[in-house]
Amino acid sequence: MHHTDRIFPNDIDLLLDTKADPCVSMYLPTHPVTLHSDKDRIRLKNFRAEAFSKLLARDIRRPDAESILFPVDQLLEDEAFWPYLSDGLAIFCSPGPHAVFRLPISPSPTLTVGDRFLLKPLLPLLSESEIFYIMAISGNEVRLFEGTRHHVSEIRISELPANMAEALKLGGREPNRAPQRLWQGDEGQKALYRNYFLHIDRVLRPLYKDLSHPLVVAAVDYLLPIFREASSYRHILPLGITGNPDQLSAEELHAQAWPIVESLFSSPRRKALEEYQALRGSGKTTQEIQTILSAALDGRVKILFLSLSTDVFGSFDPSTRALEVRQDPLAGDIDLCAQAARWVYRTGGLLFGGEPPDIPAGGPMTAVFRYV
Repeated sequence: MHHTDRIFPNDIDLLLDTKADPCVSMYLPTHPVTLHSDKDRIRLKNFRAEAFSKLLARDIRRPDAESILFPVDQLLEDEAFWPYLSDGLAIFCSPGPHAVFRLPISPSPTLTVGDRFLLKPLLPLLSESEIFYIMAISGNEVRLFEGTRHHVSEIRISELPANMAEALKLGGREPNRAPQRLWQGDEGQKALYRNYFLHIDRVLRPLYKDLSHPLVVAAVDYLLPIFREASSYRHILPLGITGNPDQLSAEELHAQAWPIVESLFSSPRRKALEEYQALRGSGKTTQEIQTILSAALDGRVKILFLSLSTDVFGSFDPSTRALEVRQDPLAGDIDLCAQAARWVYRTGGLLFGGEPPDIPAGGPMTAVFRYV
């Protein structure tokens, strides 16, 4: 089983804001199968030793280096952590903030020590909003989940009834005590479930005003139209997961729900590519690194397509807009692609990561401007 950690915008903001000497970033591929956890732990132990050497090479005092890497030491000794991995691990350490994320992607083994955290490998998890919900409902159980392409977790709401019997204890009436004629036959059963779903809707309605993500309903097929009719949520998808959901785990529900929502989430990238093609040659698109960095700094980049496998190192002075690109990075040089992504993310632009064939016109990055 995969165990992943959801990365929230606040997490990224904290890491983006951290500028310290040093910032240690580690990315490791891991295995969700417990059998391989010892190998993953050995790899992290080796990374820890390498990071310690790099810190000493930067004239960091040994006690300070030990303190910076203390979160890694804690992780290595945490027996409860290693049986619950996913496909990758990201670890960030500094004299200030530190963070650990189990990733649903398998990153290349990477260790960096600099004055900023390396966040570019996380772009596939940040660049496109792929949040959706799953409502698994039957007479015996109600479960609500939040999912993304790689992750699913249960949303626990204390007011949500556990099942139909609990929901319909309204005014002292419940199905097994109400006059049987009220619930007899197909129409009686439909009325029973309609009341059940209306009660659930009343509980969830205060949350709906802040939600706009698609909802996949998992239920016996004849209940799907009754649920849609009773619910006030306006983003229920026409296709659902049919059959009794009670025996399905969160991961099994996710596996069946993702194909239903996947086409919805490919739409933003497709629309972004269409917008690029429509504006190509108009002066509102570019691959020129200096122009992209200046526009990103000013908040003028609406869309940034970024290669995840190409690094462009050098320096960029925000005050003079002077750019230096170097094949052999000097001390203090930064990944200019990651810097552009940082500014676009901060100013509400859209980020789409991929490999060079997926980047319009090739190259490390391509931008579409809000205005020239």
